[in-house]
Amino acid sequence: MNSADFTSDAFIAKMNSYLKSHLSPSRYEHSASAAETCRRLAEEFGFDEKLAFFTGLVHDIAREYSKEELVKWASQDGMPVRDIDLDSPVLLHGRAGAMVLKKEFGIADKEVLDALSAHTTGTSGMKTLAKILFVADYIEPKRKHITPEFLAGLEGLDLDGMVYAVLMGTLNHLASKGKSVAPEALELKKELEHAE
Repeated sequence: MNSADFTSDAFIAKMNSYLKSHLSPSRYEHSASAAETCRRLAEEFGFDEKLAFFTGLVHDIAREYSKEELVKWASQDGMPVRDIDLDSPVLLHGRAGAMVLKKEFGIADKEVLDALSAHTTGTSGMKTLAKILFVADYIEPKRKHITPEFLAGLEGLDLDGMVYAVLMGTLNHLASKGKSVAPEALELKKELEHAE
C-alpha cells in the first residue's frame, strides 16, 4: 500500500476506528493529540502533513500489548530482542507496532515503519518523519510532564534542536529514576552533538 492510499481520509477513518476499539481511552487521546502535533510540526518544517498525521495517529498501536505479544511482533523485524528490551518490554512497542502495520495493514512505507520503530528511544540516522514523531510524542498537549518553560525553550529551534532537547529530557528523566538507557539513544545523542 502506498502513502496516497493509507493517508486517504477513508483509511485514516478506518485506522481511527480500529485504534478507538483497541486502545484505552487515554492512550487513544494521546495518539490523536500526537497526530495533530505531528501535523503541526510537519507544517512548520515543510513536510507532508497527512503522512505525519497518520504516523502520529498509529505510533502507539502496539503500546498496550503484553510482553509476550511485544516480543513476538518485534522479533519479526530481523533485529535482535536484547536483554534491555526484555527488562523493559515497553521499549519494543515501536518495533512491534511497525510490524503490525506492515503485516496486518499492508503498509510497507519504510519511512513510516522506521519512524514507529525509533519513536521510543530515538536512534542515529533518523529521517525527518522519525524526528517529527519523536518530538511530537514527547510534547503533545496531553502530556502532563511538559512545562511551559520546556515548550518555550523549543521555540526557534530547528528540528534537530528539538530532537536534542527531547532526548536530553528523556535521558535526564531516566537518570533520575536510575533506569538503563538504550544504546541507540546514546548513539543519537552523539550524532546530534557532533552535528553542531
